[in-house]
Amino acid sequence: MERGRPQNNPLSFLDPAPSAEVTYPLEGNTKSQGSHLTLVGQPVGYGLQKPVFLAWTVICIAVIITCLLVSDPAHLDLFYIYYQPIIPIVVMFWLWGIAVRIFERNHIRYDVCFSVKDQRYLLFSRQLFQVAGIVTTLVLTNTALFSYHCAIGQLRMASFHPPLVYTSVIAFFLLPANFIFKEERMFFTSTFAKVVTPFREVSWADFLLADILTSLSKPLSDAERGMCHLLAGSVMEPHSSDRMCGSSSWFIPFGLSLPFAWRLLQCLRVYMDTGNRAQLLNALKYSTAFPVIILSSMNNHVVDEDRWDYFYKPLWLAAAFINSGYSYYWDVERDWDISFFSNRTGERTFLKLPKPLLRNDLLYPRMLYIYLMVSNLLLRVSWTYKLSPHLRDNHLTVLCFTLLEVFRRFQWMFVRIEVELRKLQTAQPELGQLVPAPVHSTGLGGRIPSAPPVRKPSKGLDVLAEDDQVDGWS
Repeated sequence: MERGRPQNNPLSFLDPAPSAEVTYPLEGNTKSQGSHLTLVGQPVGYGLQKPVFLAWTVICIAVIITCLLVSDPAHLDLFYIYYQPIIPIVVMFWLWGIAVRIFERNHIRYDVCFSVKDQRYLLFSRQLFQVAGIVTTLVLTNTALFSYHCAIGQLRMASFHPPLVYTSVIAFFLLPANFIFKEERMFFTSTFAKVVTPFREVSWADFLLADILTSLSKPLSDAERGMCHLLAGSVMEPHSSDRMCGSSSWFIPFGLSLPFAWRLLQCLRVYMDTGNRAQLLNALKYSTAFPVIILSSMNNHVVDEDRWDYFYKPLWLAAAFINSGYSYYWDVERDWDISFFSNRTGERTFLKLPKPLLRNDLLYPRMLYIYLMVSNLLLRVSWTYKLSPHLRDNHLTVLCFTLLEVFRRFQWMFVRIEVELRKLQTAQPELGQLVPAPVHSTGLGGRIPSAPPVRKPSKGLDVLAEDDQVDGWS
């Protein structure tokens, strides 16, 4: 059975275009038909059909909104503590499915970025939507029941739902039972385990998941806070464990720092394996997140407001500016391989900014790259909303900015994968034409010298060479 063709077709909305159902000519120890790789997925024998799923989603959302409007403010706080962290994570899952759908429709062989061993566990977009639909149904149903029981005052019943939703979602991915893409779920779990123990060889899957987790650092930290509340005291008393799980707890900055620490250690491991010194600069980029997190948390520990305003806050602003600037530079120059800051042609655009050097043979429309550069900058500096305390303390505002960071990561993936495909195409021409032929044009009518060829890794795609193939890993 080919990847992307589940037999029972539950949640079969957003069916991929016929172009998605293709095989790729690759070599390796994979399940294949002739000389073509067939990425294998299991059929999902459970789930809801599209109309039922959509109707149930609308009903749950209506119940949640209606009940929250009449709920006690304390119960509304509980809703945000327990359920707000899950929303961005589920949205990220849907966005990955949308990204895969776009790759399928445009015949972009994103799967080649992954090692041959890992490719067999990649799902087609339809299958990703099935998994996302199942998780969404679990979360929405639980959230609606929690909101309803809070609204009618049945707090004992409401107290069962937060532990249940966390347990259900975790069990869905960790339970090694033979249902709903078992092998693919175990692959995700093992990749996550490799990310949180970044002392082994780093594959593309490890890198990509770790980078996505840095964009989910806020919801992951909030989920840690939610589970802390579940374990530390009464589920329905939000302030009973504030000293341990509240804003003044050091668990919060610790949870925020973990994804950046994982990614930093990955960079150091790649440097040890390859000797590529660019990875040290990459590690330095992730280290700039720690001063921002620590100084921001000091706001909850400094009693003297003047000391915060005149000492810690300026330091926090400087740290945030350095982190955002460094990260934006790396996104554009290294991850996307766009010569903007390093433009030496003398060409300037509006406000005398350097004109980005783009190839003529772009994979996406030219204006998309300009849009990505501008939107990425705006989203990178979205931390400025914290300068207004009335916005910082608003749950909906925090959720919106968290979702904006998730969307920024979604946008980032497209050009990052294009760049990696170009490097692989140069390093391994036997893979075929992965992207338009690299003309290395400035996009201004002139040409720039072709980049030096990437040395082929000696041990396959999992082993990173000391060359430009890994320079942009961020």
